[in-house]
Amino acid sequence: MESKLLNIRCDNCGAEYRITSRGEMVCRFCGSMVYLSDKDFKAYKNTRDEMLGKDRFTNDEMADEGDILHLWNNSSRVNFTTDKGVNITMDSFYSVILDDKEVYIGSDKLLIVFKSFPEVTRFNSSLSQIMYPSADIKDLSRFLPNVTYKATLEDGRGIAVVSKAENIYPLFLFENLKATTVAWMISRFENLGCLLEFNDMDFDSIKIEDIYINPKTHELFILDGWENVSRTSRRNYLKDIRQIAKDVMDCSTANAMCMQFLDGEPAETAYDDFGNWDDVIMKGFGGHNFHQFNQ
Repeated sequence: MESKLLNIRCDNCGAEYRITSRGEMVCRFCGSMVYLSDKDFKAYKNTRDEMLGKDRFTNDEMADEGDILHLWNNSSRVNFTTDKGVNITMDSFYSVILDDKEVYIGSDKLLIVFKSFPEVTRFNSSLSQIMYPSADIKDLSRFLPNVTYKATLEDGRGIAVVSKAENIYPLFLFENLKATTVAWMISRFENLGCLLEFNDMDFDSIKIEDIYINPKTHELFILDGWENVSRTSRRNYLKDIRQIAKDVMDCSTANAMCMQFLDGEPAETAYDDFGNWDDVIMKGFGGHNFHQFNQ
């Protein structure tokens, strides 16, 4: 019997559900979940096996669907040696050279090279101090760096290796994105802003080079800049994301409520700012309607 359940959409945001090996259907964007029992499949005895058998419906493997935009094409080999003689080699497709660090971007990892190892320590320490709310249904840690290796280099600099999926790209590669796409990115950032508020943390400033996206799901990741995070009641990040959103968006595609939000001052708390943005989504964009990337 042909499956009739292969295109079930999330009631919350309209994205496509994925099925886990446990038979749960999970929205890969907003995290909502539907539990399916044997009774639900009674009339379609082959459906569960079909869904579990298709890679694109397997939530367990959804983290990496490959180079979906085919941007990992031309690379150059970079090599570093630690003070212990360990060689670190990677094909770098893009690089960012800043005053205080160098970032080499591979298909499945970042090499962040700081001027000294204490900056690596600060980067990692900021992440290790983050506490997550008990109701963290979106598993927000997925959108922060996963440092898999750190060391002092033979020239005295420090290096941090951050893993990522192949389908996650630096945001600076994109421009003139439609407002319907950028809106989803802002929503994810507002989620992360609430996490920063929960931890009384702020960035000195968030730069576009710190942000990465999954174009298929519009998910946004803050994979760099954590060495410049401190405990404070400031909320610079709420201003930064407004500017970054305008920098990558074709503002002519945005509705008036969206531009009013981006041009205006942030709310006093990240929680209130998220509430204000959700009003824009519901009234300005007509609800949580999932769109294909830049369509």
